[in-house]
Amino acid sequence: MKTFKEDPQRKSSTSSLNPIQKKIKEPLKKEPRSQKLPEDKAEQFTYQSVPERLFSRDRAYEVIKRIVDERLEAVEYSCACAVITKDLSDCIKAAVKKLMYDRYKLVCYVTIGQLKDSMVNCGSRAIWCPTSDTFTEYIYKNRSLFAVCILFAVYKE
Repeated sequence: MKTFKEDPQRKSSTSSLNPIQKKIKEPLKKEPRSQKLPEDKAEQFTYQSVPERLFSRDRAYEVIKRIVDERLEAVEYSCACAVITKDLSDCIKAAVKKLMYDRYKLVCYVTIGQLKDSMVNCGSRAIWCPTSDTFTEYIYKNRSLFAVCILFAVYKE
């Protein structure tokens, strides 16, 4: 085991102090003071346990139905349906956001499958508030495919 000797000329004034003494010698840092938000920003961060306007499942259903019917009317099932599901989901969320439901987080789930002699079961689970959170669904069928569209609307308190 090698031992190293410290050069007395290179020795700093704090190197002889133990770690506790070093902490005391360091200047204390001041914590930043809390800043007040401008009045228009302060209103954005108010807590509301109940929404001012409840989410309308019927209006959302009509929006979903209109979009899905328009987009899938002439579509045949193929591997390109994967891209269509993403596009439908984004389009549905954007259209429902235009209905101006403040403080609602929207989650849109779209599945497209081939229509054959098979059966598909879809399910979901979530923890939410039954008085303010909700969902709506729309099932579309044409001669070659089916689509299941579910929109969850969860209130952000």
